[in-house]
Amino acid sequence: MRLCSAAATLSALGVATMAWAQQGPQPKALAAVSACRSVKDDGQRLACFDKAVAAFDASVQSRDVVVVDRDTLTKERRRQFGRARKDDPVLSLSRTPDPVELKGTVQSVRPAGQFFVVAVQGIGIWQTTEATFVPPVSGVEVRITKGSLGGYLMSYGSRAVRARRIG
Repeated sequence: MRLCSAAATLSALGVATMAWAQQGPQPKALAAVSACRSVKDDGQRLACFDKAVAAFDASVQSRDVVVVDRDTLTKERRRQFGRARKDDPVLSLSRTPDPVELKGTVQSVRPAGQFFVVAVQGIGIWQTTEATFVPPVSGVEVRITKGSLGGYLMSYGSRAVRARRIG
């Protein structure tokens, strides 16, 4: 059990090492683990790894170091689709691409002046940014794609309208 836990931790450390190598100096807890690789004697190297991994685990428990797997990053990118976000170092260093399109089902539509506010299940709340005479209706599947100049296009049926995420 302890060996499996150590192997999982070292695997996560490898991913974290690659991400931090792009950004700059490693956190102390991660640098200590990396330093153990250069110890030649097997017994001393194992003792070094035991001590460094324990310190790394303590850093993770105290939230000084955060370890995130690729699945979590992919889900977060999907959740953030369409939102204006500040530069997040975890997302920007992850090499996980932003989705280019999402599909969902319309939950509700309400007018907002000449535009419409559309709640899409699993994607969020979107507002059309151009006037349309035929809004989507509840239960219809919509596809939201990233536009070439940073905008978004909401497609439903044979129609498409520009939109922006508001919630």
